[in-house]
Amino acid sequence: MTLGANRQVINLFLRYLRRSRWLLLVLLLVHAYSLPGVPLMPQFAMYSPSIVGVQSGLLQMWRLVLVLALLAILMARLSRESLLLGLYSIMRYVCFWGCSAKRIATRIGLTLTYADALMNESHKISFQQRLRQLSQPTQAVPTSDMTLEQRPFIWLDYVSFCSMMVLFWWMP
Repeated sequence: MTLGANRQVINLFLRYLRRSRWLLLVLLLVHAYSLPGVPLMPQFAMYSPSIVGVQSGLLQMWRLVLVLALLAILMARLSRESLLLGLYSIMRYVCFWGCSAKRIATRIGLTLTYADALMNESHKISFQQRLRQLSQPTQAVPTSDMTLEQRPFIWLDYVSFCSMMVLFWWMP
């Protein structure tokens, strides 16, 4: 098994791809038609996407597909508490602008709980029933207390955090 490519990760990745297919297509089209350059199909002249635009759109699509693959691995391997603990640990060192890492982790945790409840509920009802429910007030999602057991950083955490910051700094 290489880098977590088991059945669960692949299914999750394919589900993410299916859900983001329109975003990927629009991303390609926006780049293809908004960047100037040599037309891809010269016979259509100004109605043709540019070669540079298509290349840039494909590059951005590839980056988003890689992010979705990494997200699928992350979501399949980590529990919700581990994911929130990781976000909280990173946010503690990144919150220079006065934001609270505890509040951000709490909000993300509540959002994940609410999204899970909606996802489990959406498989049981039809699209028309879901449209009718949009006009009704939403019900409170049952939440449980969540405590994050904070662990100290190890050397691998520092290496991965620093390499991630370097990649984000130099990424065009």
